[in-house]
Amino acid sequence: MNSHKSAPLKNSENRPPFEDPIVKEVRDTRHKLASQLGNDLQQIAQDLTLRQKQLGDRLRNF
Repeated sequence: MNSHKSAPLKNSENRPPFEDPIVKEVRDTRHKLASQLGNDLQQIAQDLTLRQKQLGDRLRNF
């Protein structure tokens, strides 16, 4: 083990880590949709493909 003392982690204080509300919303939506599709990866991929076709002009390609 390294015997050097290190600086405390920023989140080691007595406060909860920052939670981004947009990231939380995206994750909650992803979990909800996955659950509705039985957490089946093939079904999720098919659903994403269908949504891309339906919303094609609203999605940005990188």
